[in-house]
Amino acid sequence: MAMMAASIVAITAATASADTRIMPTRQALKGVNMILWGNTSQANGTPFTLDCGNGTTVSGNVVDRSYIQTTCNYGSANSFTATLTVGAEVATTSVGVVDPATASAFDLRAAKINMAIEDGLRFLYQAQGGSAVQRAALFPTNMTYWTSTTTASNPNAFTALAVLSFQNHGHAVNGPASDIYTPVVVRGLNYLFDKMGQINISSDCGTAEDPCQNVPAPTNVGLGASDGNNGYATPIYAAAVAAAVNAAPLMTVPAGLGSNNAGFVAGRTFTEILQRLVNADAWGQSTSGNGRGGWYYNLRAGSLSDGSTTGWQMLGLFDAQSAGAIIPAFVKTRFNNLLTTQLNTNGTWDYQVDGNPASGGSMTRVGVSLQAMAFMGVAAADPRVTAAKTYITTNWNSQVGPRDFACSSGSPSIDNKGCGYSMFNIFKGLKAYGVQTLPGIGRPAGPGTIPADDWYADYVDNLLTNQHNPTSATGGSWDQNANPTMGWSCCESNIIGITSLAELILSPVAFVLPDPILFSTVGLSPASATNPIGTDHTVTAFAQSSNNQPIPGATISFSVLTGPNAGAAGVCNPAGCVTGPDGKVSFTYHDTNGAGTDTIQAFIGQLGSNQVTKIWANAVLKCDADGDGDVDQTDLNIIRAANGQVASGPNDPRDGNSDGSINVADVRYCQLRLTK
Repeated sequence: MAMMAASIVAITAATASADTRIMPTRQALKGVNMILWGNTSQANGTPFTLDCGNGTTVSGNVVDRSYIQTTCNYGSANSFTATLTVGAEVATTSVGVVDPATASAFDLRAAKINMAIEDGLRFLYQAQGGSAVQRAALFPTNMTYWTSTTTASNPNAFTALAVLSFQNHGHAVNGPASDIYTPVVVRGLNYLFDKMGQINISSDCGTAEDPCQNVPAPTNVGLGASDGNNGYATPIYAAAVAAAVNAAPLMTVPAGLGSNNAGFVAGRTFTEILQRLVNADAWGQSTSGNGRGGWYYNLRAGSLSDGSTTGWQMLGLFDAQSAGAIIPAFVKTRFNNLLTTQLNTNGTWDYQVDGNPASGGSMTRVGVSLQAMAFMGVAAADPRVTAAKTYITTNWNSQVGPRDFACSSGSPSIDNKGCGYSMFNIFKGLKAYGVQTLPGIGRPAGPGTIPADDWYADYVDNLLTNQHNPTSATGGSWDQNANPTMGWSCCESNIIGITSLAELILSPVAFVLPDPILFSTVGLSPASATNPIGTDHTVTAFAQSSNNQPIPGATISFSVLTGPNAGAAGVCNPAGCVTGPDGKVSFTYHDTNGAGTDTIQAFIGQLGSNQVTKIWANAVLKCDADGDGDVDQTDLNIIRAANGQVASGPNDPRDGNSDGSINVADVRYCQLRLTK
């Protein structure tokens, strides 16, 4: 979720009673409708009250216990405590209301981002099972799924994307009892576990390119999607499971699941399930011809390699690697072949590999090129990376290059900001390389410290503009069928897919969230330091998973909370305040306000690091016993008066010769150093 600026309104976490829960804390705008909602495990017909916290309440008997909602409108900028009461159970949350007339442009934008995220997640919650009726029926069960909301197509892949969206916004599989989305994540993962199929990878076990790694017996069993698009959906499964592993690596799949895999998954750890997904993907690479090292819609497709499937494989493998899964070494050795056969000279990625690097490309898959090169460790200065960024810049606002894979979201066909699939791949690719600006895309600087041509800010602006009807009880999606429109890809209209991708783009990290305990305790260093007044200070944030794997692509914000330089701006290395492959990014600022102690903290969304301190002080002047900046007779008198005492430490100014004791030798030492 977007971090709310402390200068507006402080909000506190939601609380719950038993199994009555309320929406997460969020922001709202003064005078603009907002949906307050919650759910309960109590029966329909139970009396309820929803209280906006500003004197507006609605009461009645529960009709749909999975979605109890009302509209709130706040007339002042303040923090309001909203309450859902069902029978004897009570749940509360906070709503921070921002006045657009008085808030800074930067703070107002931050509030709108938070609102868009929460309304989008609310839509995904409502869309479980494809309709409100199905959602209500699914509410008490142990599984849930998502489709397109209009057809029952691809429930595996779109369930994985929706579950990943919730997790990337901090709603973990082992989240607190008060989190209304924790059961959704649990039940969505359960659906994936239940529908996974066993994939027999024994044909390569024991060979030089052995995918049967890092799992207990039977090692020849991989896991993945069980339909004809398993090359497409299996890595999306992996991304959703990787986020769960990052939060709870030793959690196990509940008994009774596995209807599609003969109960194979039951009792196995999330970590093992993730590794078996990776092993299946490794086995499923194409093994011959121009497509060697790629993936097709179905795993193990000979010499075929599909550009779209490559993008999903990059998502799954990056996420799995960040969560500690082992990617067999041969995967990258094979994949390197595609950098000559499927990576085009203009920086794009071929739709279907033909071994001709002069082939046309499109904005839809140029982000795949960047992800592929980042996966292979290609340096940012490499001409191929430069070509991809140039292509993106040239085609940012309209497709002027070849269009071999158009993304249609109505008429006319459009790419990039009108196409969820295109936006998501470009987002991942640019994040992987820590790119903050693309000179020439035309976005002006601001608000606040956002630089000109900040591509991510331009994406966020577009998503804020194009969210569909977020103030209504059933709105909050990004929707190809709405006005304004946003498409999924060339070939399918899928509201769940579009909305999930929008939520992932708005999430604070490109891949998986860091371990919250590690980030909140050792995420920022050094813990303390002392610098001379008027110099620079650098702190380094470190995003890592629960098993100490670095997490690249995490967007970090830094704040000087208190002290003489409170609110100071600084610069990041690398630019963009995005973690590199080592999971680290540094922030440097200058002391402009003199002596004192600053307190500094880093943030990934609303997740805060440990707080560190910086003391700004002039170097201790030997013999300056009274601390007035000179050495004079007064100082000598103080030193004489302390004769025979032990020095307070190595920087005690009375211990002129630094031998640990204060005596006549120190008086003589300091007499020779009188400055006044």
